[in-house]
Amino acid sequence: MQKTTYLFIIFLFISCGKKADDLDFEKNVMTEIFPVLIDSVCVDTRIFSNPPPMYGKYFTDASGHVSIDTTKATENQRKEMIKWQKSVEKVKNDTSKVIIAFDPRISPYQKEYEKIISKNSNDTLIKYKTDSLKIYVLDFKKIKLNGKFKLKNINEFDKKNIFEREYRFNFSGIFQVSGIKFDSKKENGILDIGFTCGRLCGYGGIAHIKKVKNKWRIIKIESTWVS
Repeated sequence: MQKTTYLFIIFLFISCGKKADDLDFEKNVMTEIFPVLIDSVCVDTRIFSNPPPMYGKYFTDASGHVSIDTTKATENQRKEMIKWQKSVEKVKNDTSKVIIAFDPRISPYQKEYEKIISKNSNDTLIKYKTDSLKIYVLDFKKIKLNGKFKLKNINEFDKKNIFEREYRFNFSGIFQVSGIKFDSKKENGILDIGFTCGRLCGYGGIAHIKKVKNKWRIIKIESTWVS
């Protein structure tokens, strides 16, 4: 009985140690790819919500395809286009940070996933199964971002009215990310990502990451929803 109890304690200790190692591994990978995830998913909504004005005249060809003849733009349309181009350029040249709300509590990637690959591809079949890693907190303030975006803890916002409030800074939206699901060799991974820019504005998908020459890269982002 004592021997069985002793073996159980050893097994429990090893199991806990493995989960801790797995969690540290995931945190390190997340920290490495996080800046690229932000640049790949987040947008400055001042540009995103400012489409170009009408420029030209609609016409329908013999096949029923609708196009725009830009050579027939009116003088007023030309002025509006120049005005729009200047407004976009002003935003692009703005050096002030664009604030993104972010919840640092990272929940595990919950879905099982099987990647079907064609015979002509160099990739192989990869299966991911749900594991039992717990929610962890990402210390995002220590991660240096590449671009103009800056993250702010979502708990500092009024969550119920986050898109209705007026801010003294350029608020662009909410970035969401799940934990990473790795394959057995820990050379490939997937995670959920999303960006919400309004009540009915947003998009998201599955990011596929791969270890290439000891560096983690985003291979592709598979779109799964849009609003």
